[in-house]
Amino acid sequence: MVSRGIGFDLSRKMMKRDQTAKLLGRRIRALRKSKGFTQEELGAESGINYKYVGAIERGEENPSLSVLEKISQALSVEILELFRFHHEDKDTDKLKKGLVDTINQLGKKEEDKLRLIYKIINALK
Repeated sequence: MVSRGIGFDLSRKMMKRDQTAKLLGRRIRALRKSKGFTQEELGAESGINYKYVGAIERGEENPSLSVLEKISQALSVEILELFRFHHEDKDTDKLKKGLVDTINQLGKKEEDKLRLIYKIINALK
């Protein structure tokens, strides 16, 4: 009986790790696309094989911390940004708050991004 319980716990941990890998992959894909990079371009910028980038984005690989650092540097984001999974949230209040927070974080040098966000939101009305 004890070994069954341990096996069940390990199975649950593996499922959670798989879900995290998929969330991480989708987040990296979203950031890559927002920067206008192809997988090949992200691979070249980060020094990582583009096929490995694709496997990470599909949640098939669990990248090391050093690989995540290279990806975050190539995407010009803090490594923590790779783990912000709010884009997966279905709660509209949280989505609205996240959008407002993101807009509020834009600095004076990023007014062009603010104007672009405004145009996109108006186009969706």
